[in-house]
Amino acid sequence: MSTRTSFLLLSVLLLFITACGKDKKPRVFAQNTVVYDTTLPANEAMAKYLAECNTKYFQHPKNRFASTTRAKDLESKPAPKDAKKFVEWKKAIGDEWLFAGETQKAIDSYDEALQKAKAEKVKGGISDEITYMKAIAYMRLGEQLNCIANHVSESCILPIAEPAYYVKKDPTVKAVELFEQILQENPDDLSAMYLLNIAYMNLGKYPDQMPPQYRINPEEFKSDYTIDRFPNIAANLGVDFITKSGGVCVEDFNNDGLLDIVASGWFLDEQVKIMFNNGDGTFRDQTEAATIKGITGGLDLKAADYNNDGFMDILIPRGAWWNDFGKLPASLLRNNGDGTFTDVTYETGLFKHLRPTQSAVFADFNNDGWLDIYFGNESRKESEPYYNELFLSDGKGKFNEVGKEAGVDVICFSKGVASADYNNDGWMDIVVSSQGTRNYLFRNDTGKNGGKVKFTDVTKEAGVENPIKSFPVAFLDYDNDGWQDLYIATYDADNCDYDNAAEYFNKPVKGEYSILYHNNGDGTFTDVTKQVSMQRAMTVMGLNYGDIDNDGWLDIYNGTGTPNYTSLVPKIMFRNNGGKQFQDVTTAGGFGHVQKGHGIGFGDVDNDGDQDVYEDMGGGYEGDGFQGAFYENPGTPGNNWVTIQLVGKKANAGAIGSRVKITLEEADKSTRDIYLVVSNGGSFGVNSIRLETGIGKATAIKQVEVIWQGPNTKEVFSAIPINSFVKLTEGQGTVEVLDLKPFKLAQEPLPMDHSMHQMPGM
Repeated sequence: MSTRTSFLLLSVLLLFITACGKDKKPRVFAQNTVVYDTTLPANEAMAKYLAECNTKYFQHPKNRFASTTRAKDLESKPAPKDAKKFVEWKKAIGDEWLFAGETQKAIDSYDEALQKAKAEKVKGGISDEITYMKAIAYMRLGEQLNCIANHVSESCILPIAEPAYYVKKDPTVKAVELFEQILQENPDDLSAMYLLNIAYMNLGKYPDQMPPQYRINPEEFKSDYTIDRFPNIAANLGVDFITKSGGVCVEDFNNDGLLDIVASGWFLDEQVKIMFNNGDGTFRDQTEAATIKGITGGLDLKAADYNNDGFMDILIPRGAWWNDFGKLPASLLRNNGDGTFTDVTYETGLFKHLRPTQSAVFADFNNDGWLDIYFGNESRKESEPYYNELFLSDGKGKFNEVGKEAGVDVICFSKGVASADYNNDGWMDIVVSSQGTRNYLFRNDTGKNGGKVKFTDVTKEAGVENPIKSFPVAFLDYDNDGWQDLYIATYDADNCDYDNAAEYFNKPVKGEYSILYHNNGDGTFTDVTKQVSMQRAMTVMGLNYGDIDNDGWLDIYNGTGTPNYTSLVPKIMFRNNGGKQFQDVTTAGGFGHVQKGHGIGFGDVDNDGDQDVYEDMGGGYEGDGFQGAFYENPGTPGNNWVTIQLVGKKANAGAIGSRVKITLEEADKSTRDIYLVVSNGGSFGVNSIRLETGIGKATAIKQVEVIWQGPNTKEVFSAIPINSFVKLTEGQGTVEVLDLKPFKLAQEPLPMDHSMHQMPGM
């Protein structure tokens, strides 16, 4: 990894070392001393608590993501007299202003550093590093002035289309000049070469007007298979609000048969937003009416009906990546069924979870009909050990932590957790991705332990330890054989920029590949990534899956990137070709957005029978907010579908974990089966728990078999019409056809609400 292509990584590393205090003195762990005020109503108490944490911990100069605070802190120090130290000081200030979104201040600081280095003839390559930083700053300024301030639906989607060409071109022209200067000195710098291509695209000069020796062959952007384009209509719906990295839920929160959208940003000054679907192609902002003003933060979201009252609740994990500054509670918002939510974190016993975490999963681990919660926490060698936690529901509105007794209290840097019954024994198992160490697969042996919750680590014998630099995970049955397969995506940040460029220039990659594991049905898994044509360099954060073309085979969407402003990595959509192969349809479908890909949710938002996709696009730094993207499914003519809503009685109310087998009849009277499981989908983002699937050109549904999670009873339903919404209630044996009408999504952008589109100064 070259100095130039790793500049932000090195900066982050230095910040991390500062925050963690790598020295010979005994480590003193940061303590969360903020007091939760039990005299206030619950929502007010949590809002006050989070605001105080934001001031006390997030604004702390040793918090590596508090860029504005850090920049001001550096500027308050006396200027070093030594020329090299002065240059390094000015560069550090520039870096922080760049991360804070104050891009012109960053450029000014870099210019001062370069002038000093030239005047004093400072050696050591520092000028090259600063020049690279300056090029990135100009490129980022171009994004702020155009992609964000003058946003259009095609902004930042590769290859850049004419409607997205920049209007304010000067900063990008300067970036081009600097990148070409860099490449003249180092013609093998693939990362700079790739960014130069994007800059020329934004200026409307790719491919014909750029130097041919640096040009990406336009053929490299071609998809493996042709599908119709999914237009990004987020602005039409009013869901294009700017957040930094965050989570999304696509779910029906008011039980009106319409899928709503909830979105978060991970900073503690970012309000969680609840958008209710009006059923006429628009959304209304329910946030204030939901009484959650001041409920902020959360890199991810989860949704489930934890109290079995028939309404979906929301979980907001917090503190991810913040190390000891991330000792924050994960809010549990109870859905009151009237459009409002109550923060019940304290009263349910979850407030004791003061850990840096992004990853969590709802599942009924002891088959008692109540959903439990497993948290994957983040531990580094330099930080306090944060054991993973398992909170069991007592069925009365409280949760009790039993991770140690259950055997799942591992210490690792957990970035993704998911749950499924991978061995079909009726008990929900757990997978944990660990950034930098091997992963974990825990088999649920509660049934063999007299009903007392117990898990066994079977990672090695199952063969799923890799990739080592992992992030999101998902259980899904990609080949419809009735066994849950496992996808573990890699987050190899050190090699992200180089490997992304190497793919386009047909050079060898340096990092790990994500792995698709096929479930062999005997407790073991086989790596089939190359066999199914998914071996592609990807640095994945957001992850989810669905059926984008209604053929009955699950497709996979990868939200890519790193916090680095150099990591303009297009997202990747893989179409499942009959369970035998995956085809890259990124460009054809219009999914190749280069901003940071975080929470992803699939859901049929307009009730027309096909799944749309919503994605959070913000980055990890204060200055890296971006509009969310909503991709409207254009439909696949000739393919039929069905949407199934399960209602548990002895099983948990949302039937999470229940397994469904749909037997189809084809035109030639042959049959085939589709296997689905009720869940939120992948580990970073939330799909609706409605089972939405295409059935291809099948002419009838012969039957639907449900194995209800918890009681593990089998129930068979028949007479289910195709192209319909149906509700199946446990124990009733009857099919309720729901009268849900399709509607058109708004075709024109709504007037911009500037309160939803706030950016730092540029």
